[in-house]
Parts: sequence; C-alpha cells; structure tokens
Amino acid sequence: MSARATRLVIGGIIVLLALVLAAWWYARYERVEVEVPVPPRGEAAYNPLYALKKALVASGHEVVARANLNLAAMALGPRDTLVLGSDVRTLSADQVAALLAWVDGGGALLFGLPAGARERPGALVDQLDLRLDDEAGQCLRLSATPAAAAAGRDGRQTLCFDTLVARAGIDEDEFDLLAGEPGRGYYLVGRDHGDGQWTAAGTLRFLRNDALDKGANTDLAWQVLAPLLHGGRVHLVYASDVPPLYVLLLRYGWPLLLPAACALLAWLWLRARRFGPLLPPATTTRRALREHVEAAGEFVFRERKTSALYAPLRRAFDARLRRDAPQLAALDGEDLVAAVAARTGQPPQQVRAALQPTDLNHPERFLAAVQWLARWGLR
Repeated sequence: MSARATRLVIGGIIVLLALVLAAWWYARYERVEVEVPVPPRGEAAYNPLYALKKALVASGHEVVARANLNLAAMALGPRDTLVLGSDVRTLSADQVAALLAWVDGGGALLFGLPAGARERPGALVDQLDLRLDDEAGQCLRLSATPAAAAAGRDGRQTLCFDTLVARAGIDEDEFDLLAGEPGRGYYLVGRDHGDGQWTAAGTLRFLRNDALDKGANTDLAWQVLAPLLHGGRVHLVYASDVPPLYVLLLRYGWPLLLPAACALLAWLWLRARRFGPLLPPATTTRRALREHVEAAGEFVFRERKTSALYAPLRRAFDARLRRDAPQLAALDGEDLVAAVAARTGQPPQQVRAALQPTDLNHPERFLAAVQWLARWGLR
C-alpha cells in the first residue's frame, strides 16, 4: 500500500470516529433549563422592601417607598400604614412624638425591634414602655399554606428573632397582640394607641426581598400586615439614616480591608529594620578653653608663626616701660638689657632671652620669653 493510500485510510478512520462520537453525544445530550439568579438592578438593588412594595401594589394598595423618615414630606393620613424597616434608634425625640401623635389620630405603625438594644433601645421603644431582652432569642418554625406550597414555594421556613419583648413587668391584658414561647419573651406585640394601632416585631427580615419568595414568610407577612391596612396609603421606609462611612467599610468592605491590613503589616515588618537612625548620632565635639588654647598654640608652632604671639606681649612690656620708666625706654640693645636686669633684679641672660629671642619657634625658648614678658610686662 502506497503512502497516499495509508494517509487516506487513517483520515477515514478519524472521520468515522468523530461521527460516532457526535452521534453518541447527541443521543445522550439532554437540554435542561437552568435558572441563574442575577444581582438585583434598579430600585431592587437598594430597596430591601421592593418586593413587598410590588406585592402591595398588585393587591390594589397605593404604596410610597422612601429612604428616610421625613414626616413633613410624607403627609401621613389618618388611615395610612407605615412600615418602618430601619433601626428605630436613629429616630429623634421630636420624630417619635410626631409619629405617635399620628398613630393616635388613626395611623397604623409596624416596626422592628433593634438588635442588641437592651441598654439603648431608643426613644420610640421607651415611649411605648417596652423592655427588651436580647439574650433569650428564639426561632419560629413556619409552615406555608397549602396554596403556597402548591404554587411551588418552600413549605417550611425557620425565622429567628434576636430581640424579644421581656415577659417580666408586662401586663398582658394591655396588649391586643402577643406572640411568643411560654416562659421566654414575645417576638410579636401590638396594641391600640388612641384611634390607631402599632405592632412591633422581633425582626422584619421576613418582609425583605430575598425572604418573600418563600411561602411561609409570605403568609407571615400577610398575617402581620393585613390588620394594619385600613384603605389608606402604605408608606415603606427602608432606611431612616445612612450609617457612617466607617460602619459601611467595616460591614461591607472587610473582604478588602482585611488583606490590605495584612499586606500593610507585612510591609512594616519588612521595613522595620530601617526604623530609627541607621548610625548612632555623632558625638558633639566639645573642648574646654585650655584645650582651645593648646590647639591654637600647636597650630601656630606648626605654621612657624610664633612671632604673632610674641609681638603683643612685647608691645605691652614696652608700653609699661614707657609709662613707668621713660629713661629706660629710650635705651636699646645691651644697654636696655643691663638696665632692665638691674631694675628687675633678674639675671641678664633671662632678660636677654626675653627681649632679644634668637629662635621663637623653639618651644622652650618661646615659653621662657613669653613667661618673662607676661610676668614683668603685664603688671
């Protein structure tokens, strides 16, 4: 068989195998639809009560959603309902007073109890005389209605409440709604307030977008909201105050802040050897007056300029001699030496060495001359 025929046979086998593999793939392949959740967009991305808003609109209610509690702009009516889905501790005393006055006039209020608020519950909780307990949290096992289960939504859910209304010191007869486990606390309380009513829940997580898709949460939301709907507008407040920047960074930015902090600490550790001076500070040169004089004398001797030190002393001696003995100052040479020796009582050799020095650059001779002149010329 020629080489060309061999290549044709090998090529045919490869094509046949590819056809067999394709036939097996299409025979075994099954097309399946898969739902891939995508991040929410638009208002649903920042409004956690957006699904509740759409559900209430679909049921025929007029709904207004706001990012903060602005009572003047909201113009709450006597038959309106307010769902306060934010931390009630951010409300001021004036806002609480205006809010309770509106409830007293016929409004309906639903709010969530703030987590970790046992020591600082806020003005609204204090005005309603509720004592919170955040150490005895409990979970509620919810079951969806048969209709919700038949619609394909989850039949059973667990909803946990971190904050409860304490049983101790509460008069159960004063409340129209109390829900909780015996001996622990209430996760749902409510009562009339004037012509209106208010309801407080241990959490409002069952009203959020990701929770309303579950049948049990939907049923609970309707059971809580239905008694509060009186035909007026429904106001949804999903944030009464924007947290500070550092709170947002710690809450949402820790996946980036943590590795950045570790990288910073590693860099500081690598560069730690450069902290502080590389060398000890140089010792400041300090000399006493005598050391300066000695250094100056050594310099003069090195430069062979001792006459510059001798001349001032000789001028001082001549000036004293002219002042005290003018007749001696007029002498010169050996006559001066003899006269000064006779006057001072010093040997002529010392007087001659001081007044007529032969080699001032010799240390001993220079020292003898200047000592004699300093002794007899500077008195």
